[in-house]
Parts: sequence; C-alpha cells; structure tokens
Amino acid sequence: AASHSYPAVIEECEGMVAAAGDVGWTMELCLLVNFGDVLVEYLGEYLPVKGAGTALAPGCSQLMARGAATADGRLYHARILDWGDIDYLVEFPVIFVREPDGLNPHVTVGFPGSLSPYTGMNWHGLSIGSNESDPLDGDQHDLVGRSHVQMLGMLLAWADSLDAATSAVLGSDHMTVEQFGMADGTAGEAAAFEMTATAVGVRAPEDDVLWLTNHFVDETTAGLDMEPAGASSLLRFDRLSQLAAPDGVDTRYGEIDPEVLVEILRDRVNPYTFEESSIDDFDNDSSLATNGALYQIVFSPEELVFWVAAGAIPVPQQPFVGFSVGELLGMDGAVAAEPAIIE
Repeated sequence: AASHSYPAVIEECEGMVAAAGDVGWTMELCLLVNFGDVLVEYLGEYLPVKGAGTALAPGCSQLMARGAATADGRLYHARILDWGDIDYLVEFPVIFVREPDGLNPHVTVGFPGSLSPYTGMNWHGLSIGSNESDPLDGDQHDLVGRSHVQMLGMLLAWADSLDAATSAVLGSDHMTVEQFGMADGTAGEAAAFEMTATAVGVRAPEDDVLWLTNHFVDETTAGLDMEPAGASSLLRFDRLSQLAAPDGVDTRYGEIDPEVLVEILRDRVNPYTFEESSIDDFDNDSSLATNGALYQIVFSPEELVFWVAAGAIPVPQQPFVGFSVGELLGMDGAVAAEPAIIE
C-alpha cells in the first residue's frame, strides 16, 4: 500500500497521523482504510463481515439516465453502496468538501478516515461511483498498480470531463477488478468502466440508460470476471432492466427524476418471483434495496446537487437529504438542492 498509493494520499495520511497520532491513528491504519479495495479483493474470503456470517462479497448498484429516459431530459446518476452491517460506516456518514491546491474542488460521501472515496462529484459536474467485482482468476490481479478507490478520488481532482476521466482510466495500471459508473453533467454523457489488471471495457448508454451491478457485460471484459456471475448481481441487474429499460415490465422510462430514482433505490421486488421483501430486511440478496445498503445517493450532475440517505438501517427508508456542491464550495450563483429533502 505504501509503495503504490498516490503521493497525495500518502501526504494526507501523514497529516492525519500528525494530528491524531496521540489517539492511536497510525500510517498502517490509514493505509489499511485507504487501500482497502485492493486488500479486500486479495484477502476478502478470509475477512468475515460482522453479523453476515459470510465473506465480503461484491455489492453496489448504479443507474444513469438522460434524454428520453428522464422526465426533463437531464442527466441523473443514482447509486447504492452495499456492504455489510458495519456500525462505524452506518453511524458516522461524512460528506467531505475538498479543495486541493490547483486541482478540482469536489465532494465525496464516506466515513471518518476515508481519503479514498467510493462516491463523489466535482465542480465540473463529473460524478463517479465504484462497484466491486470478483476476478475470473489470479491473472486479473497485479501486485503493481493503483487502488481503484484512490483512483476515484484522483479522477475527481484531475478530470474536468468524462473524456478526460476515460483517458486517465485507460492509461492507468490496474491492480484488481472493479467497476466505475460515471456521469458528466456538462456533456450529458455517461459510461461504465469494467477494469482488471489485463483489460478495461467501457460501456455507453443504450436508449439513454445505463446500469451496472457487480458482473461484467462488455465484450472486452465479460470473460474476465467470476464465472458464473453472482446470483445477487444478476438479480439486481435484471431488476434495473425491468425498472429503467424502455420495455421493462415495471419501467419508469421517460419519467425518471430524483424522486423516481429514490423510488428505484428503495425497490424491494425480486425480479423473478415479484415478491417484495420486508422493509426491515437488510441483506437477503433478493432486491435492490435489501442487499446491505449503507449509503444511497442520487446525483443531478448538471445542477451540481445531490441527495444522500444514510445514518441508520434501513438506509433506503431514511430521508434523502439534499446538498449543493456550489453552496458547499461557496460558489457564486450556486443552485440549491430542490427539494431540500426527498422523504
């Protein structure tokens, strides 16, 4: 981790240790937290999740919609961060407002000590989320390269567009297997990246919608992740198709907006049996909303606003509280999140 972390992450860890070393914060702890995607993928089968009784398994779902798919033609980006019942992450959600010298101001959604984010948006209206995936075999790993969650934070700081972010992803050395969902509010574009140490696949929207869970579907990378794909990943992918594709059985195509995206993120329907899970089900692998949700977020990249549900289980039933990137950064003419809260 020390050898392959970005210099900015090392520098900030050193600053945190200087400030909080007296209460036990160390470089080892900081690097453990901020190189976690690599460590989890290498060691995940040996690290049980509290209360889950199983190994750390890939979670997370994302949906991007624009144009004909949305009620107003705007681009929207929704994501569920799924994991396990980790008290620390549930009880202490943090929105970080970051203004690195000479780089893009941006915000990230995470938890104390997290310098390498899983979700964020910069002031150019570029939103990014990461989804974990499992490799086909050890050839898709590399001991040399970069952490994807660290890379996500660097992209928010460096990139002013989806094109710039795409060039950076394609030009990077990847250590593990992961996906990025990205939306560019300025260009009205979106993409899903499927990444391993040996290849990168890029998917664009079809019919103005694009979604991703935890398995690969691009022809470049479809054979490089776990086979067969995980049942939960397939289930959530298929449910997003039912909810977002033009011909989906329960489609919201053409009416998608922040409120509708909140309804989709709260969806508890099994796409095969159409049974609805209880609101109190946390992680039963049977629906979008019951796969271990820790944070749920809706971005409106064109307006530089976003809504976050967090802080208590069941997360999907918490109010989605609105934030404005412009207001958080003190930008002139900043647009406020409207509505302020989506109940």
